[in-house]
Amino acid sequence: MDRLLAALADPQRLRVYARIVLDDLPPAEEGAPAVRGHLGKLLAAGLVERLPDGSLSADPSVFRRVRPTRDKAPPGVPRALSGFFAQGRLTAIPVRPAVRRELLSHLTDSFFDPDRSYSEREVNDAFRTVHDDTSALRRYCVESGLLVRERDGSGYRRVNGLAETTGTG
Repeated sequence: MDRLLAALADPQRLRVYARIVLDDLPPAEEGAPAVRGHLGKLLAAGLVERLPDGSLSADPSVFRRVRPTRDKAPPGVPRALSGFFAQGRLTAIPVRPAVRRELLSHLTDSFFDPDRSYSEREVNDAFRTVHDDTSALRRYCVESGLLVRERDGSGYRRVNGLAETTGTG
């Protein structure tokens, strides 16, 4: 489905597709550079096909044949947190502290080894795989005591137990 939507995301390409659906694209226009590029993407996405006689056909049933993605959350995400994910990405950071902490705990357990120190860039790169607001995730993890920031700001460590929560945020 993503492939189909991406192919239709461009307004000009959507117009070309609509004209093909409405059988309103004369063969003479198909060769125009502006149309030819869009046509290639529509053909590649399976939205349009070229018939043996050389004409173009758009079959709207392509949308019915696509199965929706059932796997909304990445593997291993607790079922209670799966509603915060879509297509493997975190769509929202939970507002309720207990749920947010459960999510952050899952993320830190998944991304960080407790026996290693991570640079801020490494922490951001890990969080960016699921959400774009890396600074919020990093801050919440420090505030929740799940990550400890080194006093000199040089790195972060995952907390093993309560005794390690003495770093600064």
